[in-house]
Amino acid sequence: MTTTPSTSSSGRTRIVLAGGGHAHLHLMHAAMQHARAQGMDGADIDWVLISPFPRHHYSGMVPGYLAGTYEEDDLAFDLAGITARLGAHRIEGMVTRISMADRVVEVEGEPSPIAFDRISLDLGSIPVGIDTPGVQEHAATVRPMSRAVTLRRRLDGLLATLPTGRPLRMAVVGGGSAAVEVALALGRRVRDAGQTPSTTLFEAGPHILPDFSDVVREVGLGILHEAGVTVRTGTRVVALEPKSVILGDGTNAPADLVVWLTGAAPPPVLAVSDLPVAPNGFFHVDATLQAVDGTPAWGAGDCIALTGHPDMPRAGVYAVRQSPVLAANVLAGRGVRHFTPQRSFLSLLNTADGRALLRWKAVVAHTRWAWWLKDRIDRRFMTLYSS
Repeated sequence: MTTTPSTSSSGRTRIVLAGGGHAHLHLMHAAMQHARAQGMDGADIDWVLISPFPRHHYSGMVPGYLAGTYEEDDLAFDLAGITARLGAHRIEGMVTRISMADRVVEVEGEPSPIAFDRISLDLGSIPVGIDTPGVQEHAATVRPMSRAVTLRRRLDGLLATLPTGRPLRMAVVGGGSAAVEVALALGRRVRDAGQTPSTTLFEAGPHILPDFSDVVREVGLGILHEAGVTVRTGTRVVALEPKSVILGDGTNAPADLVVWLTGAAPPPVLAVSDLPVAPNGFFHVDATLQAVDGTPAWGAGDCIALTGHPDMPRAGVYAVRQSPVLAANVLAGRGVRHFTPQRSFLSLLNTADGRALLRWKAVVAHTRWAWWLKDRIDRRFMTLYSS
């Protein structure tokens, strides 16, 4: 980690990247390519990356990592190495406040605010209901994705101390694609360890996979049933205790491990900053991914709300597609490109059985070749920013 001055250097444009997600990986890669193409060493821009983690973990491979198909190095980008190649400063910490009025960003643990000329946000999101009693004390999560490493270690620790002959009781709270994939992945890891999983998926809404069609939901339910996962829809979790889940009807369910994978809520920093926010609390940007009030702030990924598209799913594919637009506009300091979300996209869910559930428009398939395709796409993505 390098020391960063709190004010911009004379004659240089300081660009702060808040968060180390997919879009900022692309932006830093584009900045390096731009500097090489111009025969410059990047001295005209003072880059600063702020991220609480030294590595960024690719979300598409997290279920495979939890299941044991991949190891951490397979899905981790080295933020320290990438920033060093760019000649950027790196601050390892959490962004706590952004002031567009003063053009500074405050970081937990930093004695002085960091000044900027432009700022880009790739902060992701937090799980809905993270303030539910007991969640922060007792639940695991994979948001941000770096916490998947902690989750796998915690699972392995439980397996090492599990009484002989007793199933490992796991509760996954949430019914989206991440919750389905993680429930299946954890069960696979438990079985591969020679033990028995007892997994329940709790979803407050009427059905799982709410962003998918009835056909996909039916197939998904069949996959979960085949893997021994109990699905309880219309069931709200209102609190957690050390070894149990408290439900809305007052009953409880025993759980050795709880994974909280509800929908996406805006990162808390937005509520205490002067960036424009949409009614849902997310950073409000226009088609150029710039703040709707015209201030020199851009954003991508889960932390944004895009004008004209209030129901755009918070899926990694959008962050990837937004990346070139974000990079071009942040580098230029103005809107030279526009982002239009596609109406449909290829979905591939890892079902932890050597297969994947594929959805492409009206095509739905649960096959080994779908897993091969997913693995190929994911591994190719990992090579994009390795140099």
